[in-house]
Amino acid sequence: MMRTVKATRGRLLLCIAMAVCVIVGVNRAIAEQVIVKMWMHEHPPRIAIDKSIIAAFEQANPDVKIQYEVIPVAEYGTKLLTAFASGAGPDLFNQFSGLVAQYYNARVIAPVDFAAMGYADEAALTSQYLNGFDGARFAGRLYGIPTEVSNWACYANNKIWKEAGLDPGHDFPTTWEALPAIAEKLTQRDANGVPLRRGFDFNWSNRNAVWMTSSTMLHQLGGNIVDEASYKATLDTSAGRRVMQYWADWANRRRLGGPQYTDSRTDFLAGRLAMECSFGIWGVPQMKDAKIDYTVKPAPRFADAVSDNGFDAYAFYMMVNARSPAVTQKAAWKLARSYVDHATDLFTGAGLFVPRKEVMDLPSYKADPTSAVFIEELKKAKFSPRVVGYDQVADTILRGRDRMVQGGEPVADVLPAMNDDMNAILRRERARAEAMAK
Repeated sequence: MMRTVKATRGRLLLCIAMAVCVIVGVNRAIAEQVIVKMWMHEHPPRIAIDKSIIAAFEQANPDVKIQYEVIPVAEYGTKLLTAFASGAGPDLFNQFSGLVAQYYNARVIAPVDFAAMGYADEAALTSQYLNGFDGARFAGRLYGIPTEVSNWACYANNKIWKEAGLDPGHDFPTTWEALPAIAEKLTQRDANGVPLRRGFDFNWSNRNAVWMTSSTMLHQLGGNIVDEASYKATLDTSAGRRVMQYWADWANRRRLGGPQYTDSRTDFLAGRLAMECSFGIWGVPQMKDAKIDYTVKPAPRFADAVSDNGFDAYAFYMMVNARSPAVTQKAAWKLARSYVDHATDLFTGAGLFVPRKEVMDLPSYKADPTSAVFIEELKKAKFSPRVVGYDQVADTILRGRDRMVQGGEPVADVLPAMNDDMNAILRRERARAEAMAK
């Protein structure tokens, strides 16, 4: 009997010891688990894919826990900068290439950790892509991984072109100089000459569209909005005057459109505009939903262009907080690798294109005849200049444009003041960003 009691007591003590070990082990695992805060802007078709990627990653990496937060697009940029300024920013986040300079100058973002991502070096990573990295490269180092790379081309409404006796496959203008005459043929006017249906118009109301379209035209002429090397505005140049005069003449002398009309994307989808040039390949589903029979063509070039580039490229990059602990940064880069390796899911499920081989090999991509236009244009595309204070600089261009287009002021009189205002913003915002780095 005594032997039985001792044996029972021994087994009980063993069980207790094992339970304690299990509890201690669990607590140690919890204590050692790395937390990665991941912020993404709201894009509804992408959210379910994000959650699926995160769940699979956590299952494969039980030592890492992802705190995922989706933030409305209108609040995203401000919330990021506010959080970084207070030292409470995310460990991993996604952002538009036009704003990357803000984070780089504030020393917020870390250079890509290729080893943590499982790559031998930069070439091993970038060789998987056609391009798309230049928007996140500073001083020869890479600071982001593209989750979306995009460029625009021109969509023609085949029905409207046919009604005007034109064929977009044959008659689409290849130069900016030829565009007004074709647009006029596609325009319907009232008795006073006011367009009821426009042939073509710029996307005047969209800040990014104005920035990238003017940047595209400047690049073709060998110019730029801002020279990144000297970090000075270069809009008050012969190229800048020529581009801005083209915009002013479009609205005032030719009366083919202007900021007073409904934005070009909305009117094109409603069948009130014959061609529109600020949609990417992501516009195809919208064309189908609007039941528009369309043709996609490359952007016009200036007849004497020194650069054969179409519309500027832009991208969204996954970036890592340089102020996060080293172990957290490594986990974040590992997650970034897992995320971009789902490029086909992001394209088919959310329309987010990256020029990786597996995406371009998809039957759905190959079957779309527009794909070839966009990819050929992307090969030639340049990125717009990266500046701190992008929104403020872009708004300065909008105000100057309105003085010339709506106010009728001479281009040569407005551009010097625009250039000065832009330089003041560049100096001020860069100083603020650098102050955040201290």
